Amino acid sequence: MQTAKQEQIDALLETLNREELLTLIEKIAQRLRQVERKPQPLYGAWKGKFPEDANIDDALQEIRSQWREEIEESSK
Repeated sequence: MQTAKQEQIDALLETLNREELLTLIEKIAQRLRQVERKPQPLYGAWKGKFPEDANIDDALQEIRSQWREEIEESSK
């Protein structure tokens, strides 16, 4: 027994020409290849992307205080 999605896929396949079918197959193959890749560990992935002396806690505190100010201004 086919599910609703399978029926939709079958109906779509009936409407596609050869070129569109090939494009669909390429897109499906790309998606399957992406799933097969193992996730990259984050450790070291951002090395060199930010200054060594960057202080994330200070940056987040500044962002939060700006948000608070904006919220206070918008609630007036």
